[in-house]
Amino acid sequence: MTNRTLVTATTLIVSLAACAETQTVDPISQAVSGRTLVAGDTRLTAGANGALVGTLASGDTLSGTWRISNGKWCRTLTQPARFAGPEVCQDAALADGQLVIVGSSGAPTTYTIE
Repeated sequence: MTNRTLVTATTLIVSLAACAETQTVDPISQAVSGRTLVAGDTRLTAGANGALVGTLASGDTLSGTWRISNGKWCRTLTQPARFAGPEVCQDAALADGQLVIVGSSGAPTTYTIE
C-alpha cells in the first residue's frame, strides 16, 4: 500500500466516523418511539419500527405508520377506513413531557407520553 493510498483510506475512515457521530435522532422521535401516547380516551402506540396502533376515544381501532419529518408528525393511516389515505404531516412540538400535535382544523391535541 502506498503512502497516498494509506492517507486516502485513513481520511475516508475518519470522515465516515465523523458523519456517524453527527447524525442525531429528532427529539420528538426520541421522545415517542416505542411509547404510548394518551389524550383522554385515545391511546396510541408509536412503535420504534414506525408502526402506529391504538384505540380512539370513539372505540375505533387505529393502525398505520408514523414518522417525524422536519419537526412535523407524519402519519399514514390504514384504519379506521374513514381516516385511511395518503400521508398527512402536522405541526408537532414537545412541551413538558407531552406531545402537542396541531390538527388540520388548527386545534392542538396534547398527548401524554407514557
